[in-house]
Amino acid sequence: MPLSFRYFIVFIVLLATILPESNAQRRRKPRIWEGFSVTGRVGANHFYGDLVDDGRTNFSLGVVGEKELTPFLSGRASIMGGKMSGTQHAYSSGDEINYVGDIYAYFDNTYAEFNVGASFKPLNILLGYYKQRSFNPYVIGQVGMIYYSASEYFGTGSGNEDGLHWRDKSGITASIAGGLGLSYWINSQWSVNIEAIGTFPTSDELDAHSEWTDGAGNVHKTDANDFYYTTSFGLTFLIDDSRWKNEPKYNRKAYLKTRSQYKSSSKKNLKSINKKRRKKR
Repeated sequence: MPLSFRYFIVFIVLLATILPESNAQRRRKPRIWEGFSVTGRVGANHFYGDLVDDGRTNFSLGVVGEKELTPFLSGRASIMGGKMSGTQHAYSSGDEINYVGDIYAYFDNTYAEFNVGASFKPLNILLGYYKQRSFNPYVIGQVGMIYYSASEYFGTGSGNEDGLHWRDKSGITASIAGGLGLSYWINSQWSVNIEAIGTFPTSDELDAHSEWTDGAGNVHKTDANDFYYTTSFGLTFLIDDSRWKNEPKYNRKAYLKTRSQYKSSSKKNLKSINKKRRKKR
């Protein structure tokens, strides 16, 4: 047998063994997606900065990416943004004047925040890891950066024309946040959840109000940090299942739960097929 023909046979054998393996790897998702989920969030922020008496609630929305690192701990990164607002009433001798229209100042703010952190699921430690658990509470901790662009306006209680522009503040500030969440398992890929997260920025200017001047012309600094918290609803899509396995005690329970879903979906498919057959007749 010629030497060149032998080389050709060796090449064909190698190709036959390598190609199926490479195709299998191509079909399999990269390990980076194992336990990785994406959540769309929508909700409201509630501002508790300097002397905000009412009108403190406005809208927020964003997206969260999360990956299971252990059976009970997940890393997460989020981008949230929206509008902030608040109204401050006029004061006299330390007592708030409550009659209608007596607004000293109000503000609005457009903001965006980027956070990284982790979520901890205590039931996965106390009761064991179970992917199909219907309700699963979790604790959130994160740090991040906030971009803000705020404007403050005078009200009638200030002695100025209502709506007169007072000042603008904008910038980027660091923040630390923490909160609680509760997820509800729908099926192997979808779940819904609610979260409440409190945020402490290092800036006092998210409401454009870091100082004020009294009647004698004295400038007063306000309390530091414009605290706010965000409550939101989320819809989560799991890109690929994690490598963690359910505790053995949950095996049958998980099997029955997922099997019931497959049965219901197969019934729907069967009904649609029967409808098509009837139409053809």
